[in-house]
Amino acid sequence: MNLEIILVGIVVGIANFVSRFGPFFVIQKFQQNSQKRGALWLKIALGSIGISAISSMLVVATLPPLLETPNKSLAMLIGFLVLTGLYFKFKKIVPATLTAALTYGLVYTYIPFHF
Repeated sequence: MNLEIILVGIVVGIANFVSRFGPFFVIQKFQQNSQKRGALWLKIALGSIGISAISSMLVVATLPPLLETPNKSLAMLIGFLVLTGLYFKFKKIVPATLTAALTYGLVYTYIPFHF
């Protein structure tokens, strides 16, 4: 695997973690109740780590195919739009992800798009 791709994945993961975790850190610093702060702090940290890991894996998994075949970026865009639309409409991630993967596969395979 290319070192640049790994570095991009690490940078994206760190940026995503900081953007999700940072505001909660600042909010917790200004709260007066120190007992509740510890338990809430751990929940926020664990939730942020999961989201950051998924985002990093997404970037690392999708960047090499995009670099090799940039003409298939349309399929990735359509898959992402399907995922986003279905998730926000029904608030269920598993069916949205499976439908988006199927859509991506169909567009990638059957719709020729050349730059």
